[in-house]
Amino acid sequence: MPSATRTLLESLVRIDSVNPSLDPAGGGEKAIGCFIADFCRERRLEFKFQDVEGERRNLVAWVPGSGDDNLLFVAHMDTVPAKGWKRNPFEPLTSDNRLYGRGACDTKASLVAMLLALASIKRERPRATIVVAGSVDEEFQKKGARALGEIRPLFSGAVVGEPTDLEVVVAHKGSVRWQIETVGRAAHSSVPENGRNAIVAMAETVLALRKLGDDLRAKATPLTGAPSLTVSMIEGGTDICTVPPRCVISVDRRLVPGESAAQALLDVDAVLMSVASKNVDVLVRSILPTMEDPPVSGVTSKPLAGVVRNACAQYAGTGEFRGVPYGTDASQLSAAGIPCIIVGPGSIDQAHTVDEFVDLSQVDKAFDIYRSVMLKY
Repeated sequence: MPSATRTLLESLVRIDSVNPSLDPAGGGEKAIGCFIADFCRERRLEFKFQDVEGERRNLVAWVPGSGDDNLLFVAHMDTVPAKGWKRNPFEPLTSDNRLYGRGACDTKASLVAMLLALASIKRERPRATIVVAGSVDEEFQKKGARALGEIRPLFSGAVVGEPTDLEVVVAHKGSVRWQIETVGRAAHSSVPENGRNAIVAMAETVLALRKLGDDLRAKATPLTGAPSLTVSMIEGGTDICTVPPRCVISVDRRLVPGESAAQALLDVDAVLMSVASKNVDVLVRSILPTMEDPPVSGVTSKPLAGVVRNACAQYAGTGEFRGVPYGTDASQLSAAGIPCIIVGPGSIDQAHTVDEFVDLSQVDKAFDIYRSVMLKY
């Protein structure tokens, strides 16, 4: 459906759906959700909105099946901010069969292919009830996916649309993010011995965390690579003439399958205790709660994996099971007990970039893959 996929993708790219949690000026998901609702009305597809938070709502459409299973296809409606573009990021541009625009690749292309595939099977009575959802907040806290995981009966499986170059992703990393603080005592910098320097204690903490991060490389897995620990932000001090009483860092810990956020926190706590023992007058602690997304794995033995692999082999020449280092809505869906496969058009190298694009031929192949899975699951 080359013309249909391009036309619908152009329409979605024109809608600013930047996640407002990442940019308060972002358009959010409301307008794109309403557009998809109109798409469903025009094609007489059943749909509803699922409240998530305030005006932020998932859009859920479906075609009833003849059996008891229900299969979810989900792609997120939100995008990251569009900074640094030399042209309007919400005006789609097509060149050399590539469609450029914010969200074209991540993940409006997947959403377009899923919606058109759903519309195409309306009269074919699939065995499973097929549900297509546009989710909110994937780019921040994945609240939309968490809400989808609360729907009962629980989905039998889920196909998550992300830019995988139509490769079949069966595992990816999770994450746990939080802050660590050191609290000392302020003093005039002319008499620093009267204070307790929180930045110095934090410097020791950062170096100790770097050692922990280096040690994590030994825990690499075949599909997802090694876990990691990154100190990504730091803030401290009050002015140049004062011994800093407080310093805060932000930590991003990537989890591989088999790891848990709880254990990752315990490992860091051991580091903090060691630093604190050498800085008895400085408080060294984690600031909780954390933001957590579990890793994804363990789906290769499920029937969905074989169906998706066969479809990808037929239409895209792919099908090998792969792992990736980034996270998706599958984190929250898997945590709810839903087996997930991640597959979609576009390259992850284009996600979040200036002049983001997707190859339109991949979007057409994604339509064929999604349609095949909908009918054969």
